[in-house]
Amino acid sequence: MHLHLSTKCGRRLALALTLLAVIRPAWAESAPALSLQEALALAAARSADAETSRSAVQSAIEMAVAGRQMPDPVLKVGVNNVPANGTDRFSLGTDSMTMRSISLMQEFTRTAKRQARAERFEAEASSAEAQRMVALANVQRGTATAWLDRWYAERAHALLAEQAQSVRLLIDAAQAVYRGNRGSRAEILAARIESQQLQDREDEARAAVASSRAMLHRWVGEAAALPLAERPALDAPAWLDTLDAGMATQLPDVVAAQAQAGVAEAESRVARENKVPDVSVELMYSQRGPAYSNMVSLNVSLPVPWDQGNRQDRELSARLAQADAARAQAESVRRGLVGQLRGKQAELQLSQARLDRYRHTTLPLAQAQTEAALSAYRTGAGSLAAVAQASRKALELSLERLRLEAATARLWAELTFLMPLPTAAQAMPPQGAQP
Repeated sequence: MHLHLSTKCGRRLALALTLLAVIRPAWAESAPALSLQEALALAAARSADAETSRSAVQSAIEMAVAGRQMPDPVLKVGVNNVPANGTDRFSLGTDSMTMRSISLMQEFTRTAKRQARAERFEAEASSAEAQRMVALANVQRGTATAWLDRWYAERAHALLAEQAQSVRLLIDAAQAVYRGNRGSRAEILAARIESQQLQDREDEARAAVASSRAMLHRWVGEAAALPLAERPALDAPAWLDTLDAGMATQLPDVVAAQAQAGVAEAESRVARENKVPDVSVELMYSQRGPAYSNMVSLNVSLPVPWDQGNRQDRELSARLAQADAARAQAESVRRGLVGQLRGKQAELQLSQARLDRYRHTTLPLAQAQTEAALSAYRTGAGSLAAVAQASRKALELSLERLRLEAATARLWAELTFLMPLPTAAQAMPPQGAQP
């Protein structure tokens, strides 16, 4: 009877110890799964009428067309020199000075001025398009980050759930060993305490999954409820290795800053053209009483800039100063962004090196430690507490690796989607590869 109980306890204990010895994720793929490429496509489609709308671009283009046109002519109708008293008071046809007039006045804006105005709106269109590309990059980067955050939150939850299941089996095994007079009640209580602690951590991980799913919903809508496919490899974009002054000018943030400088320069050209006044011509036809001749008048008007030094020149100087400031700001943005990219590139390389160390050295050592504790326990040279401690340490190292990999993935997303993909469905790096 004692031999039968020992054999049964040994089998249950072996099952529990085997599960504790191998700490690995246990998630299952299901179809259909939401890939990162599909998430980017959905986010781009959903943001077309919001973050990445072309309305501002179209508005500036329309204004550029309008800016090239001549001003509308002005039609005037009036009555002049009507008697206010006397026998002919308010009579329109008895006094020779009374005239009923109609005139048409046209301002002849110079071609150079109209071209400068049109170029200003074209610069605004370029600036709006640059801002749209910045917004598109932000959408893709935010979507990728949310997708990766959920991916790693689910892996952490699965790892904790597996460990919780292993601890529950360990409790059963410890109880069986205790009934066989080979263990102590303290080991059972310790295993139960660890089970409760794992349950708390599992609840926290479940909340993190729900939070990450809600954040992904912000970008892709109802598709956030779908399971996720495998993530892409965390390889730095190839253009980072060839980043130079010319390449940096293609980054959306730099392009947007330079486009804003282009708007300021266009406004300075408008201010320069405004220094030269435009001529207005008015043709008037005046009708008098039947006993008098009708009149035709031609008037030419020209503004007199009598104080250019304090008006037009001041405005031009202000616009030129704004253009200089915008160019300096664009250069500052370029330099700062290049510096940040270099730093993030180095950080990504360091994180990948740390992940390699986890994969090739740290985690194999933790697994070997757990296996050594198992072997010692099987031979009677070790305790169940030592096995649980080694397994707990292996779990912590696995979770630490996941946290490091998640931080590396967020950094990868920041670099990869700094420049938006031409299309959200563009091919991504090979999927399924692990760092």
